[in-house]
Amino acid sequence: MHCMLVIVVIIFSYIKADWKNWENYYPTMLYISVASFIYEFISHSHFHLWELEKGLLNLMGVHLLHNIVINPLIGFVFLSNYPSNLKDRIFYFAKWMVLFWAAEWLASRFHFITYHNGWNIWWSFQFVAIMFPMIRLHYTHKLRALTLSVPIAALYLFLFDYL
Repeated sequence: MHCMLVIVVIIFSYIKADWKNWENYYPTMLYISVASFIYEFISHSHFHLWELEKGLLNLMGVHLLHNIVINPLIGFVFLSNYPSNLKDRIFYFAKWMVLFWAAEWLASRFHFITYHNGWNIWWSFQFVAIMFPMIRLHYTHKLRALTLSVPIAALYLFLFDYL
């Protein structure tokens, strides 16, 4: 499943992303990747809220695929096609949130992702509703996004009794 997803995301990004200007998107692609790795670091020993399940690859391979390839490329496609009209932006955010959430829902049904410590698909929807605006905010205002990311992460740690 994860390997197929990598292939689909690479093809999708090849077709839909703005490869001529990839350097403009690269800092935000790193932001996405680093945020994923920070979650893995915090949750590694005992406190996963969600866990990608291994398939053909071991767990480290699955996380590397998602954190280095899938997540940044999805962010790249998202940003590459971001509309300029406000009405279109609202629909665009909604479309990406529903698509991302639906893909996760499907993955949870086939046990490619599992939930732990009180997390569930509804928390994922709320997270995605924050994630896509944060990706856009990082693209336009990096320091604001980085500054805002800290209290958001702290809030999740507090809500799920990590602290």
